[in-house]
Amino acid sequence: ACVVDDHLMEISHVIRGDDHISNTPLQLCLYKALGWPLPEFAHLSMILGPDGTRLSKRHGATSVGEYHKQGYLPETMKNYLALLGWSNPESQQIFKKGELEEKFDLKGCQKSPAIFDPVKLDWMNGEYIRMLPKSEMLYLVMPYIKESGLDTSANKVPLIDIVALEQEKCKLLSELPGKIEFFFRDPVYNPEAVEKTLKAPDVPKTLNGIKEAYAALPEFKEALIEAATRAFARANAFKAGQVFHPVRVALSGRAEGPTLFRMIEYIGKEESLKRLDKALTLISKRCQPPF
Repeated sequence: ACVVDDHLMEISHVIRGDDHISNTPLQLCLYKALGWPLPEFAHLSMILGPDGTRLSKRHGATSVGEYHKQGYLPETMKNYLALLGWSNPESQQIFKKGELEEKFDLKGCQKSPAIFDPVKLDWMNGEYIRMLPKSEMLYLVMPYIKESGLDTSANKVPLIDIVALEQEKCKLLSELPGKIEFFFRDPVYNPEAVEKTLKAPDVPKTLNGIKEAYAALPEFKEALIEAATRAFARANAFKAGQVFHPVRVALSGRAEGPTLFRMIEYIGKEESLKRLDKALTLISKRCQPPF
């Protein structure tokens, strides 16, 4: 049936998994018996999971819809799947639009099984996300932001700018709401970040000093915030990290995040001062002896 089907559809190349090699001789005989021209046959190596067994549902998402739901881009899936069992002479990993079609050649397909590596897939998706224009990035993440229930209307900074802050570090579109939520909600302090960063003896002095420095700023802009923070560190003989890290945790609840001083500008002066007070209260409570 498939021989008749392929002939009537004028199929020029039959490209399939190597588990079909065993039925190829019979199909070749049928083509010849019917007097039809032979298409080109190619058999690709099977795709295995990270554990070396045949790829199955237990290795994770298996449908295109599921990958889309998780926040993978179509360009990523196309690029990554093309590289499973195939390579080009330049060992190129990332392809721009139209480039893959130009460079693909069956001669680059390999006999050994391909390994589906979720870590590499995430890396590649992050590369494609970084290449997105800011406007397109915002358009693509809006469904995830709405689904998260995050109210983005209160912040005075355009949402497109806040999203762009985390675009560089985002590997999945679905991660974005969690990365930016502290701009719109009170920060939830990561216990590990609090223990490692806010428990140092000099932190209360640091946060109180930074609070005074920020309160005195005539404009709450990135350059002025950075200058004031560095000036405070120099005046008190602190290394930059001794000031930057506690300030980041106090304002975002996290030890990692976007570029610090732009993040502070986007949080806003009033909100930043409020969060510094909250962090100082948290520290004082943790320092009290149990009763």
